[in-house]
Amino acid sequence: MAQNGPGRPEGRTKGDSTPKPGTEDRGEGPITTLKDRYAIFYENPLPTLDTSNAVAFIAEDKRQRGRSMFALVVTGTIPARPQVMKQLRSLRSPGLMSMLEWGVVEWPPESAMRLALIYERPMGGRVMRSLDETFPPLSDQQTAKMMLRPMVTALGELNNYGVTHRAIRPTNLFYADAGNTRMVLGDCASTMPALDQPAVFETIEMSMATPEGRGAGSYGDDYYAMGVTLLFLMIGRNPVAGVSDAELLKRKLNQGSYATLVADQRIPLNMIEVLRGLLADDADQRWDFDTLDLWFNGRRMTPVQARPVNRAQRAFVFMNQEFLTTRHLAHAMATNWDKAAPMVLDGKLEIWLRRGLENNQLADQLTMAIRTATAIADRTKRAVHDAALANVLIALDPQAPIRYRDFRAHVDGFGVALSVLMARGSDTRAVVEVILREVPKMWVGARDHYSPEYAQMDGMFKELREFLQDGRNLGAGIERCLYEMNESQACLSPLLAHDVVLDIRDVLPALDRIGARMDAKTNPVDRHVAAFVAARFPKEIGPQLLALNDSDPKRSTLGMLSLLAVLQWRLGPDSLHGLASWVGGLMGPIINSYQSRERRRRLEREVPRLVRKGSLPELYNLVDNAEERRADFDEFQRARAEWAMAQQQMRALEIGRAGADQSAERSGQKIAATASVGVAVVTVGFVLVSYLF
Repeated sequence: MAQNGPGRPEGRTKGDSTPKPGTEDRGEGPITTLKDRYAIFYENPLPTLDTSNAVAFIAEDKRQRGRSMFALVVTGTIPARPQVMKQLRSLRSPGLMSMLEWGVVEWPPESAMRLALIYERPMGGRVMRSLDETFPPLSDQQTAKMMLRPMVTALGELNNYGVTHRAIRPTNLFYADAGNTRMVLGDCASTMPALDQPAVFETIEMSMATPEGRGAGSYGDDYYAMGVTLLFLMIGRNPVAGVSDAELLKRKLNQGSYATLVADQRIPLNMIEVLRGLLADDADQRWDFDTLDLWFNGRRMTPVQARPVNRAQRAFVFMNQEFLTTRHLAHAMATNWDKAAPMVLDGKLEIWLRRGLENNQLADQLTMAIRTATAIADRTKRAVHDAALANVLIALDPQAPIRYRDFRAHVDGFGVALSVLMARGSDTRAVVEVILREVPKMWVGARDHYSPEYAQMDGMFKELREFLQDGRNLGAGIERCLYEMNESQACLSPLLAHDVVLDIRDVLPALDRIGARMDAKTNPVDRHVAAFVAARFPKEIGPQLLALNDSDPKRSTLGMLSLLAVLQWRLGPDSLHGLASWVGGLMGPIINSYQSRERRRRLEREVPRLVRKGSLPELYNLVDNAEERRADFDEFQRARAEWAMAQQQMRALEIGRAGADQSAERSGQKIAATASVGVAVVTVGFVLVSYLF
């Protein structure tokens, strides 16, 4: 079983010596500063406080020297949880390690910007450094006073702030004081929710999903993890050490979480009730803050009773095994995908649901699930089988995550899953196929009651499908889906790999910082930048995106400049010298689109002046001035007419017609002159004759 999730182990491994409290409090050497107050000594690490995605360092408050604190600097590839950081900064609870500040800092070791979190430093060490280690069990009084009460209070405060912790485990539990009399929950914001959680701390439904597909979950998931943590402390070890995740899930499905984890462990009688309540597999019956508060006040609670499962009168045989419940069958099919996919279309499953389980309603849902998949899926046989099986698994077990081949994610975990996959550079085709084939729509339709939240989810996935269908264009595709599903996702553009861009206002300053050293041929608006801006900018930028995706280099360059100019005009800052210099070097197609060489020379002289000014709106107005465009067009049309006339004359000369016309004209003039003289002589003769006679 994985000990600390997919990342590196938390703190020191077993066998390392833990420094005594106070020996690492004072930092020495160079520092970087967070918000002009907190000094981070980046040459003084604290490895015992590391997380899987962040490295710990000594920190110091410049205003309150002597206060014990440390910094977690996110140096891993997995995105953090900035939205949670915003809430934790103002939250103080005796069972929670206090976050004092967070933000982006310059990080000299990597010559980059990094996200840093400042915490009050726990004076004791981790409660468990590894899930493999053993220690003297705590008594029921100790666990209630040192761990349960503070942790319940902390979860109550987190619930009030709308935050799920999703990292509750003994290896993320610390002694707050040097005397080891109180425990506090550790960091939950430096990485994605539940990504590092070993499967033993996850509910059955969450264990069915991959770690990146679990999502933020619900408050009930935190209370379940607290129950498992409580059990670890009361028996002094991992009750399922050496059991694989797959086997553990199978046992939980067959026996239930309480029976699987507690089994024959010796638990104080007064704590059995608490463990049964916290480890209840039915989320509606699981204990929460109110129930625990009543228990602390001495009220005896009604024992948790498992709800009876609807079992079939005769078994359905799959993989030479007999199944009497839909959940067990769905799990077996999901773990044997290629053998189960062809079976969903042969009709035997529907017959079993009607006759063996006597559930015509579920059989009808199954038929609709298959029909829907057949109608919308691609024409390949495999695509039809995959979509149909994914829909059938939802109908058989609506509480399970969406399962599609190796992809397993709860609906609210799609954003986290996509974020982690893209950060790791992993294949995202399964996510794309699930959305395009409208599998989430089947999930929404399988809910047993209406909720505005479900309708909102359905609308969101419909919009995501449209983005994927328009995937070739900048501002759409899988990148747009990433930022639409993750409100606090930093921009993953390779251009900004050494920066942390969390807000739309951070885009231009980040591009400005790298502008002076960028190759003039590199476009500052790549797929990620375009998608991030489209998802975060509150104003309409449809015309800019349309121009950006034009096949004409002039139009696409103008669209890029227009988009950046709108951002600077709306959000600032006033000057962007680096970015303006970068963009100015890309103006060639726009300048060359003018016909007048004089205008082109004038623009080439004016662009450097505006680049030095750092104003993208003025640069845009210069290169795409409507009056100048019209004048250039009119002058070009006149020039074309003159050129056409000159060409006509040249062609006439080439074929000899011009000389013949001149000769005919001279002959005509001679004849006309002779005729005129003759007429004049005759006229004079008539006049003289009439005068004489």
